[in-house]
Amino acid sequence: MTKKKCSFLLFFSFVISGCSSSILQSPLDKHANVFIAPSQAKQILSEKQPCCENFSQLKFHDISSDDTLYIPLTDDSQVYSFAEGKSFAQAYKLTNNATKIKFTASGLIAETALQPQIMLLDANFNVTRTISRDKFIYKKPSMLNGDQLSTELTIYRPQLDNILNETYLIFYTTEKASAGSTTIEHPAKTYAIAHSNEPPNIADPIIPHSTMGLIKLEVDFQEMQDDNYIPAAIAPVSQVDVNSEKQYNAAIVDAVEAQQIDQALNLVEQAEAAGSTTARDTFIDALKEKK
Repeated sequence: MTKKKCSFLLFFSFVISGCSSSILQSPLDKHANVFIAPSQAKQILSEKQPCCENFSQLKFHDISSDDTLYIPLTDDSQVYSFAEGKSFAQAYKLTNNATKIKFTASGLIAETALQPQIMLLDANFNVTRTISRDKFIYKKPSMLNGDQLSTELTIYRPQLDNILNETYLIFYTTEKASAGSTTIEHPAKTYAIAHSNEPPNIADPIIPHSTMGLIKLEVDFQEMQDDNYIPAAIAPVSQVDVNSEKQYNAAIVDAVEAQQIDQALNLVEQAEAAGSTTARDTFIDALKEKK
């Protein structure tokens, strides 16, 4: 029995049952086949042929409502040759009409770890941006969550029928990511801290990364406060009015809060190109508040 299965901080119900043969299964148990030796996972990937020549040929699963998805990258997944190397991949299409969608994506950690990367595409399968592997930051265990590498992102779709909207998401990893490792807090330290005790002086485990793993995706469909908000990248304007400037500033603050700094800077540039005089100050103030 691994330390993950017996961890109080990962799943309280398993502690109550003493890690017995409960009918309940944690996501880590259900997808235990992804946590094989990294060398074995790498070998399996090397023997796989890419499924497709372009993104439009990938098989996309629909996301249409608030949900929590567990996305395995395993030998049953599609394989694609990305610029960063060949990888197992899972692809999704956003089908809901929400104008704002927030995600929390996490690579779950057990005996191995997956450091994900996310590529976003518009309706024509053109890449709009990439959430790089270094955006996935280590989070210590909490009552309901184990160790994980996590990030947040937000998608804005003010014009629901616009082909430039971010419509597709592809989850994968990179050669550099799979060659790395993550140092996690030792479970004994986590337990001691949770109970206000002095943590033991023991080394923290180093978890090797792998080409296989499990991603937890939390999806929150929302509505923007004003559906008339249109980023300049979608519908350029020659002059920004007071209401549009407020909408740009609100979007900039949201992006900073979601730690999407590149997105926030893009919005600043779009707003300034449209005539805004407050976007940059809003961005700077939001950064100060974040700190």
